[in-house]
This record gives sequence, structure tokens and C-alpha cells, in this order.
Amino acid sequence: MGKKAFACICPVSVRLNSDPSPDRSVQNLRKLCRWFADHDRVLVAFSGGVDSSVLAAAAFRSLGQRAVAVTVGSELQSEADLENAWRTASEIGIEHIVLEIGLLEVGEIRANGPKRCYLCKKAMAERLWEEAKSRGIVTVVDGTNASDKVEDRPGMRALLEYDIRTPLRELGIAKPEVRVMAKQLGLSNADRPSRSCLATKIRGTLTAERLERVEEAEGILDQGWKIADRGDRVEVRVPAGAALSGEMVAGLRRIGYRRVVVTRKSPLQSDLL
Repeated sequence: MGKKAFACICPVSVRLNSDPSPDRSVQNLRKLCRWFADHDRVLVAFSGGVDSSVLAAAAFRSLGQRAVAVTVGSELQSEADLENAWRTASEIGIEHIVLEIGLLEVGEIRANGPKRCYLCKKAMAERLWEEAKSRGIVTVVDGTNASDKVEDRPGMRALLEYDIRTPLRELGIAKPEVRVMAKQLGLSNADRPSRSCLATKIRGTLTAERLERVEEAEGILDQGWKIADRGDRVEVRVPAGAALSGEMVAGLRRIGYRRVVVTRKSPLQSDLL
């Protein structure tokens, strides 16, 4: 895999941009690089989102070949997110591997109940540690940041149970600061909207067909628009000032949704199309 020259190296000075808080960004990058420098080898749980990308970049700059980024692929992950993970890891230059697991084989995950997120994270944590131990790595890290509320993230329980470290959270680095750091590092996904797994957009039992349809629906809509699969109905949260085009509605119906409901953020209202 080709390696791209990086705009930033820690702990020396970084290329600054016009962001209003570059000094704090520099300090955060140095703190993060020092965190990794205190560890011999690390495995970064790598989704390709901005949080794990900043972690991977700092780990690679601090540890070089002693850092590896690992993406756990499953039916719940979109192809677009997987492609983004490959592309971003290539930008960073870090070794990157994808480990596949079959989450739909787990009955409680397939049922899409309240424990789904915890069980998914648990299965992923087990797979990450298997890989880490096979490489003699004793530190696994995750991109949870200081903005993430533990009570809102059932998967945090699995991270704690499996002793997966969260450097951004430990250092008090919040989401807005992470995005500034990503820009300082020259990451192409610095402004990429946060994305949840496909399962979070489905009510009821998960099937491969429903997951694939949700992924198709996301491809039809503008990036960052939220959707909810309700069987033969799909709900689309359209940002204020935007509109769902006739072409989008036709596309959603073409892939099997009989009803399309538009939910607006402000003012809150729904339109059945």
C-alpha cells in the first residue's frame, strides 16, 4: 500500500490553518502523540471515522510500524464506510487490515433488541483482542472522545469490560477538537459526518436484505441525511432549508419502500410522499 506524505508530525510544530483554535489543536496532538509514545505497540480499532483516523495518525507518527489499524467488517457496515476506511488508512500510511465477522449469526443481534449495540461491540472487541494477541500487542485503543456520553452508548460497557483504551476521552479531547486536529493532520475525512452502523436505522429484525436496502437508500440521498427503515416505510430527516427531490423519492420507491416520510428538523413536521 502506497504511503502519502503527512502534513503533521508530533511532537514538533505542525502546519497551521485558519481554524480559530490552532494552538489548542497543536497541544492536543502533542498530548496524543505522547500518550502513544508511552506504549510499545498498539492496535487501533479503525472505522475510518474522524475519531479513529486521528488516533491512527497519531499512533503511526509516534510508533511507526509498531502501530496497526484494524477494521472489523460485518453485515452491519456499509461498503462506503469500508472503502473510506481503506482510503483514509492509505493516506495515513499505517498498516491496515480488515477482519470479517458474521454478526447476523448472533440471534440477539439479529433480533435488533436493546442489547444489540453491546453485543456487537463485545464481538468486535473479542476479535480485536484475538488479532492483538497474535501480534504480541497488549494495548487496543478506540476512538471514543470526551463528547461521547457513556450513558448514551451501550457499547461503552463492552469497551470497559475488554480493557480497550480510549485516549481521546482520557485526555479530555472533545469532538470539535478532534475535527480541528484532523484538519491539521491533513486528513480528507476531517469534515465527514459521523455515521452509525446500518442496524441503527432499522426497526425490527435485521436481515441481509433490509441492511442492503438501507445502504442503497443512503446512496440515493445526500450525505449525512438520516433515515429510518420501518419495513415498507422509510423516514428521511431532511435538514432545514433542504428538500427531498422527486428523483430521490422515485429511487427510494424503486428499492422497495412503498411510503416515504419526510421529517424536518425545524420546524418539526412530517410529510407523507
